[in-house]
Amino acid sequence: MSAFLLLQPWRNITLTALLAAWTVVLAGEVKAETVLEKIQRTGVITAGTRDDAVPFGFKQNGQLVGYAVDLLGLIRERAERDLQKPIRLELVPVTPSNRISLVQARKIDIECGATSRTWNRAKFVDFSVPFFLAGTQLLVKAGNPAQGPAALAGQKVGVIKGTTNEGAILNLRPTVDVVYVPDRAAGVAAVASGKIAAFASDGVLLEGNLKVNHTAENFRIIPPVPIQSEAYACMVPPNQSGWRNLVDVTLLSFMEGLVSQQPAPTQLYNRWFGPTGFVPYPEQINIQFFKGILNTQERPPR
Repeated sequence: MSAFLLLQPWRNITLTALLAAWTVVLAGEVKAETVLEKIQRTGVITAGTRDDAVPFGFKQNGQLVGYAVDLLGLIRERAERDLQKPIRLELVPVTPSNRISLVQARKIDIECGATSRTWNRAKFVDFSVPFFLAGTQLLVKAGNPAQGPAALAGQKVGVIKGTTNEGAILNLRPTVDVVYVPDRAAGVAAVASGKIAAFASDGVLLEGNLKVNHTAENFRIIPPVPIQSEAYACMVPPNQSGWRNLVDVTLLSFMEGLVSQQPAPTQLYNRWFGPTGFVPYPEQINIQFFKGILNTQERPPR
């Protein structure tokens, strides 16, 4: 038998190994597709938002609407312009318990709702620049004379597990008895029934809940100054600098337009938070907040 024939089996094994290695390389290339490349390929931004966080993301007449949804619309417009092709926005309802894992696993490209940036969350996802400043406050019955947490000593205070509000309320222990509720609606209902004395959440979200349920006259929100400030930001998958840059440029351009009183950004913001908006909110809180952010950033490109 010739030496050439003896080498044939080894030649086949080598070819098989090379094909296997090339398959792995190709699979790695697909896996390594960036979010922007995925959007370019599919023409779709898959965006998570809340359906119970009035007025940021909630259902109205069967459609997801809100301030954060409008900001996602601006991000879609920016992506369409930068990628030079039509881009569709596909909205996916998310919850406090699944929003981080959905972004981390790239089941969604972005989440914008009522999510505060925390150091622990930033271990798993990246955050955009903030787009709203809110704060933890307490919902009590209208007849409750309490003006703040100190007046609730020895009483039950409800909070949703896994929220930043939880940390603010846990800091009040052992003065108050912390009780967990599954969602905002359950917290409000527990206060109404007297099961708990107060429910802790972001004040603006409490205002929104009372607005859509027409129950504002039955409750009070205390204290006037939040217990803890909450800066909302969008979450994006980690290590996606190009995509995060597009999101940041969009949000900073919106802030710049709002601060300089350009018609479109002003109309968008006032639709939700203006004096006659869905949930009126002190204008200067976020105007000053946005000015501070803009002062630390290079002017966003046009």
